[in-house]
Amino acid sequence: MSFLFWAITFASLILSILALLFKRPKFLIIAAILILPMSLYLAMSPSFKVWGIIFPFFFAGASILIRKYTIWLSIILISPNFLLVGWLAYVVLNQPNR
Repeated sequence: MSFLFWAITFASLILSILALLFKRPKFLIIAAILILPMSLYLAMSPSFKVWGIIFPFFFAGASILIRKYTIWLSIILISPNFLLVGWLAYVVLNQPNR
């Protein structure tokens, strides 16, 4: 089950890169849907609370900005998702063995 969780999370990041390269806002909407399970998981944790649900909205906002041909601002807007997934992967991979 966790394999599927990480697979769709990384698929959302890859789709966001493709959306920026080909200027396709549809890909960012799909990426927002794909990152939704991770956001809901984070929203259930006490550390993130409501902040976890914000991450799909970064992709949705970037899709609006791509339509107006502002690519650099879209890159800035989706970068928190990349940082979050990178940080979460680091934390999971570096857990002490029990």
